[in-house]
Amino acid sequence: MRKDDVIVIGGGFAGLIAAAASAKRGKKVTLLSFGMGTLTVGSGIVDILGYNNDGTAALTPEVAVKMVEDDHPYHKIGLQAVKESVEFFLELCREEMYPYIGSLNEMKWIPTAAGTLKPTCLVPKTIDVARLKEIDTIYIVGFHCLKDYYAELVAKNLKTSLGSDNKYEVVMINHQFSGGRDVTILDLARWLDSEAGRAAFIKELQGKIKPGAVVLIPPILGTAPDYLVLDAVKKATGCHFIETVTIPPSISGLRLRSMLINHLKKMGVRMIEKANVMQSILEDGKCVGVVTDGIDRERSYYAQSFILATGGFYGGGLISSELGEVDEPIFKIPIQIPITQEKWSNLNLFSNEKQPFAKIGIRIDEKMRPLDEKGNLLFENVFVAGRNLQGYDFCFEKSGNGVALTSGYQAAMSV
Repeated sequence: MRKDDVIVIGGGFAGLIAAAASAKRGKKVTLLSFGMGTLTVGSGIVDILGYNNDGTAALTPEVAVKMVEDDHPYHKIGLQAVKESVEFFLELCREEMYPYIGSLNEMKWIPTAAGTLKPTCLVPKTIDVARLKEIDTIYIVGFHCLKDYYAELVAKNLKTSLGSDNKYEVVMINHQFSGGRDVTILDLARWLDSEAGRAAFIKELQGKIKPGAVVLIPPILGTAPDYLVLDAVKKATGCHFIETVTIPPSISGLRLRSMLINHLKKMGVRMIEKANVMQSILEDGKCVGVVTDGIDRERSYYAQSFILATGGFYGGGLISSELGEVDEPIFKIPIQIPITQEKWSNLNLFSNEKQPFAKIGIRIDEKMRPLDEKGNLLFENVFVAGRNLQGYDFCFEKSGNGVALTSGYQAAMSV
């Protein structure tokens, strides 16, 4: 019977980081994943904390982390561990030759597909906005065949976001794809993966954009976790390219996930896909194993420690019943519901307050171990990371991947 040092349950960003950090410490790790997580749905950027509790923009991510409430995961993790997790992630990206840029001391305001600016912390080089306010000519590239991306809207709203002193010009690409069909952002990214696609794209741009300008484009600079496409178009045009944040699929998220998967393989992490963990095996206040429900039969996996990173309501890590109760299905960890179900949400969805339902989750101690309603430790060798934690509204405060990163790292360091 194989027995691992660590079993990570969940293949989202928190789970991948927890597995990587555990492996870095020399642990024998198995990752049980039932799905792909939300990296390819959300984005490949890492928001640490963009907005304060009152809805005002944070000065820097570090300043914002210092101001969180006592029940926030960052308060339990601590600023020093947050800093260490950021350095761990940046170093991992450098090792994989796909470096990210950013720090806790700087808020990056990056352009979206609506022409607004979004606060974040760590981004790939394809979203380097350092020159966005330095150059007065900004081209916004669109594609006639691309649905749900409107270059004219981006240009119009950028005049409000960045100011009307800049010159905004829309450049439409007329390349005809097979059958004259509409394409997706993923189609375009795959097109630019090929030398022929890059050559055709560059040819379409030449004569329409002037060297030295900033060029905003959808996230289409290839699907691989590298900067080959970015470097090629920059060299050919002499322009600075910036990918915007768009609706799913997230190409930058796809690249990040691919990079992390490649890294885990190099580190010797055993990854089991389609592994739906149904229950835990408990003995004397400890977890000794978990049981998965496979296509053919149930399987049991055993380890010294377990990291639970199964997500929130969306990912199935938390389940809401018709009676207004919330369950954690694997370890049966009790979830505090301090309010009635009728008051789970604000009357205004986009209000200047956090949504109560978003803050529902698992209560933890400083080592990321789950606690009961009275604050007593439930399992000494179970650790929790990611969206199933209580005390934060990632959408309101822009902290989703940041909490995933820091909690996944802290859980691995606590094992």
